[in-house]
Amino acid sequence: MSSSISYKDVQKTFTGSQLVHALKKISFTIEPGELFCLLGPSGCGKTTLLRCTAGLETLTGGRIFYDDTDVTTIPPFRRNIGMVFQSFALYPHMNVFENVAYGLRVRGTDEATMKRKVAEIMDLVGLPDVLKRNPSPTALSGGQQQRVAVARALVYDPQILLLDEPLANLDAKLRRHMRAEIRRIQKVTNITTIFVTHDQEEAMAIGDRLAIMKDGIIEQIGSSDEIYHNPNNAFVSNFIGKMNFFEGTIMTHKDGQYTVKLDMNNYALSFSPKVAPGLATKEGQRIKVGFRPEHLRIKGEVTEGEVLGRVRIIQHLGQVVRYEVALEAQGNERVIEVDMLGKVQGVAESDQVTIEFPEQVGFIFAEGGEE
Repeated sequence: MSSSISYKDVQKTFTGSQLVHALKKISFTIEPGELFCLLGPSGCGKTTLLRCTAGLETLTGGRIFYDDTDVTTIPPFRRNIGMVFQSFALYPHMNVFENVAYGLRVRGTDEATMKRKVAEIMDLVGLPDVLKRNPSPTALSGGQQQRVAVARALVYDPQILLLDEPLANLDAKLRRHMRAEIRRIQKVTNITTIFVTHDQEEAMAIGDRLAIMKDGIIEQIGSSDEIYHNPNNAFVSNFIGKMNFFEGTIMTHKDGQYTVKLDMNNYALSFSPKVAPGLATKEGQRIKVGFRPEHLRIKGEVTEGEVLGRVRIIQHLGQVVRYEVALEAQGNERVIEVDMLGKVQGVAESDQVTIEFPEQVGFIFAEGGEE
């Protein structure tokens, strides 16, 4: 049966030459059967939160619950969790069967039940042939080792599954395949799962919901679609997907329609943006405007009085052609990205172009928001 995980004002500090506040009063709930991703840059606290969930780190403050059970002071071996580490941590001196069966053996499971459960879980992860050969894990590929590690974590029916960047050591193509496999296995078992990663594409592809972390704080929680289209701030917007930022001043706004004077060429931008939650806007206010690469357009004709730039790089990425364009304003160069559905005729690298802004999309964030 799936369990919920609840965090109530969770805090963790590390002492040393400096006091480090790794987690700062974190409170949220993961629903039963959910595949939940913790996402953020290195040092944001995501692995610390996972280790606290497992009981591998002692909380400085707050409590953690599995369903209604307070597990804050319960040691890891009594929490009935499965965990997959970045390094897989398989035992090279044991064959595949003994690696997968290890958790059952230490629990005193009888031999017949152990063989049945190992066979079932190896079939679930797609490795029945590997079990028949039963080699040492060192004879397996990276993808096979990763599946064995998942099987070992699931074989004793844990209450919760914790995955700490389990795909980090795989090549790009195998990572894409294995993230789909992990999601398939998680949905078949319906076990509540936390998946830690710093790869935003990976998190968006695999998670039911995501928590974006920064400096020990949860910046936003939601589905990948919710966060991509309705980011809370500039940091989140640029961490989930790419965002092009422009500084400016609000000239007028009424009924959701804004006119913003951009610092770039003093261009007057008129559009209907989404405004960051809690941001009160007024005329004369300094703000940060954001546009996704797919929202902007470029044209080869140079139009004076608009935002101009020079194409640095053109990348053909399959579905889109990405233009890196250097904008010049007051002696400073700013590089933005523009994704077009096809190559713009007559535009080559080093050419000067005009940037076109749409009227019905875009974002307004607080000035100085972390990018």
